Amino acid sequence: MIQAAADAIHKFGIRGTTSARIQELSGLSRGMVNLHFGSKEKLLLAVAEELSARYAGQWKAIADNPELDAAEKLISIIKADFDPYVLNAQDVAIWFSFRAEALSNPHIFPFIDSRDKGFKAVILELLEQIKSEGEYERVDAKIATDALIALLEGLWTDYHLHSDIFKPAEALKICLFVLHSMFPKHFIVKMIPS
Repeated sequence: MIQAAADAIHKFGIRGTTSARIQELSGLSRGMVNLHFGSKEKLLLAVAEELSARYAGQWKAIADNPELDAAEKLISIIKADFDPYVLNAQDVAIWFSFRAEALSNPHIFPFIDSRDKGFKAVILELLEQIKSEGEYERVDAKIATDALIALLEGLWTDYHLHSDIFKPAEALKICLFVLHSMFPKHFIVKMIPS
C-alpha cells in the first residue's frame, strides 16, 4: 500500500493522490487504507517516513563504518547521495511533492527537511576532523558544511529538473572540486573523476 501511495504521488502529486487512486494502483479495497493507516494523510506520512529512512540508512551506515577515515566517509556519503537507490526519478519527484506541502503540513516537514540535524551533524563532524588533521586554519567547518549541503540540494534540484541528462559522476566531480578548494590536502585533484 505504501508503494501504491508512492506511485500515486509520483503520477498525480500530493493533492492529486486520492484514496481511490491509491486503491486502484494497489488493487486493494478503499477500506484497507483506513484499516491499516487510519487515514490517507497517515499513509502519505508513511511514504515520507520510508523515503527518509532509506536515505538516512545509507549515510548512517557510511558514517558508522570504522574502516573509513573522515575524507573517505565524506566522499562515500556524497557518492551515496547520487546513488539511484535514493536519487531516482520517482523518489525525487515524491521528495519535491512533499516539500511543496511541507509548510502547510508540519507532520511531513521533519522527514523532508534539507537541514536534517543528524545529517548536518555528521557532515560537520567529518569536516571538523578533516580541518584538524590538515590544519586548515582559515576554513570554517560550519560554513563548509552549509555550503556542501546547499550544493547537494542544488544538485538534487538539477536532477529533478533534468534527470534525462544528469550525470552522477559530474555531480560528484563538482562536489570534490568544491571540497578540494577548501581542503586541498584531503581532496586532491586526482580524486576528481575525469
